[in-house]
Amino acid sequence: MSTFLRITNDEHGLARFTNLDVALRPEPDGLTMSAPIAVSNALVFNAPPGHGHPEQPEARRQLAVILAGSCTVTASGQTRTGRPGDLMLVEDTVGAGHSSTTYEGCTVLMIALADGADW
Repeated sequence: MSTFLRITNDEHGLARFTNLDVALRPEPDGLTMSAPIAVSNALVFNAPPGHGHPEQPEARRQLAVILAGSCTVTASGQTRTGRPGDLMLVEDTVGAGHSSTTYEGCTVLMIALADGADW
């Protein structure tokens, strides 16, 4: 089992942080692997120090993988900071959404999930 950070909407439409537990199954070669998840596209962005966005929902569900630097995300008053290697499932597509900022700059791989994709 691997645990990742997730931003989702609660029953009132507010963005909330939760943990996502992803089941891993053993493979014959000693690796453990999750079930595949369908994606539609991916992009990499670089944000300069001090960049960010105000509170807003995302246009689609996506996985964010921090490649370099750090990114601080705030959802309904709670704050988490992603660092290289961190994966965050971003699913707050309605309501107020979340805000983010990077104090040192960051490089992030954004992977848009296909409609209906789930682990």
